[in-house]
Amino acid sequence: AYRRSVSGESELVTISGQSGTGKSFLALEFGKYVLSSGGIFLFGKFDQLQQGKPFSALASAFDQYCGMVLLSYELTQKLAHQVNCVLGMDVYPLAKLIPNLAKVLSLETRNCINHDEDCMNARKRLQYLLCRLVEVISSTFAAPVTLFLDDMQWADPASIAAVNQLLLTPGLSSSQNTRFFFLGCYREGEGETDNRHPIRGLICNSDLFNARSTNITLDCMDEHTLNVMVSETLRLSPRLTRPLSSIIYHKTKGNPLFVSRLMLSLSKDGLLRPSLTRRRWEWDEREILCQKLPDDVAKFLAHAIEVLPDDVKSSLRILSCFGASVGSVLLKALESALDKNLVGSLDVAVAEGFLDKTDDEYRFSHDRIQEAAYSMINFLDRCEVHFAYGAALAPFAAGEDEYSILLLLIAANQFNLGGPEAVQDESQNVYVANLNLRAGKKAMEMSAFEAAYSYFDSGISFLRKKHWQEHYSLSLELLNLAAKCALTNGDTISLKLLSQQVLKQAKSFEDKLNVMYLAMCALAYSSNLPESIETGLDVLSKLGIELRGNGSTGMEACVKETKDLLLAYTTDEILSTRRMTDPTMTMAMKFLGKLVAGMTQIMPKSAPCVTQRIIELSLAHGMNPVSPIGFVHLGSYMAKLGDISGGYHYVKLARSLLDKVGSRESAGEVICFGTQVAAYVEPLQATLEYHNEGYAAAMAYGDIFLAAVNFMLIVGNSFYAGVNLKTMREKYDEAIKFFEERKQLIVLAQTHCFQRSLFKLIGTDEEPKYVSAEEQNILATNNSVMTSFYFHKTYISFMFRSFDDTKENIEKYLACIGNTWANLLLAHAYHAFYVGLISFWLARNRNSREEHQWHERAIKSKLALKKWAESSMWTFENKWYLLEAEESYFNSDFEAAKAYYEKAISSAKDHKGALGKCTSLFIFVQGIINESVGQPTIAPIPIVDVVSGSRLASSLRRKNSVVAELRKRRAADSSKKQES
Repeated sequence: AYRRSVSGESELVTISGQSGTGKSFLALEFGKYVLSSGGIFLFGKFDQLQQGKPFSALASAFDQYCGMVLLSYELTQKLAHQVNCVLGMDVYPLAKLIPNLAKVLSLETRNCINHDEDCMNARKRLQYLLCRLVEVISSTFAAPVTLFLDDMQWADPASIAAVNQLLLTPGLSSSQNTRFFFLGCYREGEGETDNRHPIRGLICNSDLFNARSTNITLDCMDEHTLNVMVSETLRLSPRLTRPLSSIIYHKTKGNPLFVSRLMLSLSKDGLLRPSLTRRRWEWDEREILCQKLPDDVAKFLAHAIEVLPDDVKSSLRILSCFGASVGSVLLKALESALDKNLVGSLDVAVAEGFLDKTDDEYRFSHDRIQEAAYSMINFLDRCEVHFAYGAALAPFAAGEDEYSILLLLIAANQFNLGGPEAVQDESQNVYVANLNLRAGKKAMEMSAFEAAYSYFDSGISFLRKKHWQEHYSLSLELLNLAAKCALTNGDTISLKLLSQQVLKQAKSFEDKLNVMYLAMCALAYSSNLPESIETGLDVLSKLGIELRGNGSTGMEACVKETKDLLLAYTTDEILSTRRMTDPTMTMAMKFLGKLVAGMTQIMPKSAPCVTQRIIELSLAHGMNPVSPIGFVHLGSYMAKLGDISGGYHYVKLARSLLDKVGSRESAGEVICFGTQVAAYVEPLQATLEYHNEGYAAAMAYGDIFLAAVNFMLIVGNSFYAGVNLKTMREKYDEAIKFFEERKQLIVLAQTHCFQRSLFKLIGTDEEPKYVSAEEQNILATNNSVMTSFYFHKTYISFMFRSFDDTKENIEKYLACIGNTWANLLLAHAYHAFYVGLISFWLARNRNSREEHQWHERAIKSKLALKKWAESSMWTFENKWYLLEAEESYFNSDFEAAKAYYEKAISSAKDHKGALGKCTSLFIFVQGIINESVGQPTIAPIPIVDVVSGSRLASSLRRKNSVVAELRKRRAADSSKKQES
């Protein structure tokens, strides 16, 4: 499996079995092979008692690797350069989670996270950033990356989801060749992993990944195998060792851990000893049989610990309360707090084989030993023991350095393991609640929102009955942050319960705003946009920001008022506007930003008035992360209304504001809509990279919807730019896989419309593989998706010259476009172009009344293309000339038509772009088609002028089949007309 991963395939291997069967040992031995063959081996271990520590195993694996990189100045500089190039500012959440990465980058991570920022989906953000980090590590050092996670039966769902994402093909670029191998160990057959555990999904759903899945099961040894092992260990023949092996087997049932510990115990007690006279090992079977040894490995280990000196036993019990290992920072704090020399006692345990010591870290040599030591603490006393350790460590957690933060999380975890029942003094309730509040905030900074929710929830549980009256601010902050984490984790039930408490107990309307905003977000995420918008409008109305009814003033009026307002400010003045500090206005901006997102999709005529309020509040109260959204949408509206240069100005201003406000919160949205306007000014091919940037920004923030929209526009713009159809098919397959995995149904429905057209152009009768009932419902109810659907049906009907189908579909398309996006999209230009071509065609074939209507529509399209050609000759000039040619042909001015056709070809050749090639190809193929089906052809184009078209070769190969299809359709149309 690993050799396949080295060749570029992602692989998933799991090792399962009972405790003590050698799973971890096998994996670590394999790790030696990886390192010796030039690979990178990352190792992390989950721990039942460290679940409060965010992403403990994953963070530990990457932190250890970055620690090794720090040992070499050259490697540190190399990795730092690549991480900064690829991730830039987005690396901060990773740096908070991985302290040694912050050291590699020389980053100061204190106060780099704003707790007021939204995170659409923090888990997905972290998954994406981890994928990018693996890409950087693999590409920087040209080596395959192996990630080994041990004891995955204790893994949290967030960590499993991160592994899922690492196994997916990372990034958008097919040129990336990240070689990733995952190895995981977990116990089976002891209750830790039932069918509902996330690791089951990791294994069972491996067919969703670009990865193979292999499971290795390790069983206990049978009696024959055990005898072979004993024979080789004692250097005696199997015949001589069989009696001893039989005794050991019946005691241990062949469990390798039990076997090795039992043989060590027999040797220590002198029951298995070397004989100098006989020069071999010897034993007394009767004495061994007389030993009253436990038949269970846990009991046997507990018995072995019980005979150790008291100080060693005590130290092992202390160590067991903190999980599988204890580092030097925690050990020093414990020695100071407990006034006890732990190191000396632990070194004795190392000598006895109960612990391993590496780099100032003491680790139990097996998790069963840790469990055995922990079981020696009376079950009824454990809560008080954990609480006491939390109280002992809390004074060491007051600082903001990485060691204080580590001790803060450990102390809070110990308090929470103790629980409210362990509290002996009422003052401790508030103290522990405050400590959990701090720990939860730190976990949020690490994007560990599930761990953060656990801290906040524990903090709430420590509060007493009258906490709202006695500790109002603490209660409000704990519940607000817990609600935010619940939303991020998709826990709508907890969100509802927490919100109800805040709405009932809050002293002012302003104190209710946070949970109201979270409720609005929850409705939007569940695709209930009308109710989400209504909630936002209600709240804003109570804040004195009335938006209802403003849509009646019209898009043009709102845009004009906003432009007039901005005339009083220079660009520099806007960029130097102070930051917004009013908390109420900050919350109002959040509501407005969420309204724009929803209204853009289902109420586009009302969206400009919301944008106007965002800009007004930004100028009056200061800029904040929502402000760039207002300016980019203003630019998009202006461009849609015809002012391309003015709109482009505000788009660039919005990009500049992203840096000024110091937040990437809205970067995905700003880049997405801004790039669509830029495509009307800059060469189309150049703007494709902007959407790649928008995708990366949205993923780094966790905004999957806008990442999906950027991805869709990358693919759509590539199609318009004339990318080879085979390449386009691969791009669409990749995009659809991305949307399906992340359940982005609206974007998926839009992309399936493109894919159907692609299949027809390729010459196949394929249909999208699977269209869900939810997607069909979106197609029936979402006007934007419906518009795209009917446009593509119109496009294909027109390209295959099905007159009646073209007319029927374009009429359905035109009935939809009145209530689509108020923003300017590149698709609008291409829709206008083909509407113009089709309208001229239909005008030539209809009666006088319909002829006038279609002719007017064609002229409107032609003038729109002429306007756009003035802002970008590169992209639109050839399209405009082609519509001029069609109009001349309609007017029977064949000489003018020929001249305009030649201008279209000349423009395409001058600009040397894929768009120009595509236009030339269109004219050439149309000429072939017209000749083939008996229609007159204007200005036959020499093949030498179009042979460089990127789609020409495949189109010519399909010419005969296309012509045959056209003739068949024309014959069918003719037959229908004769029958009527």
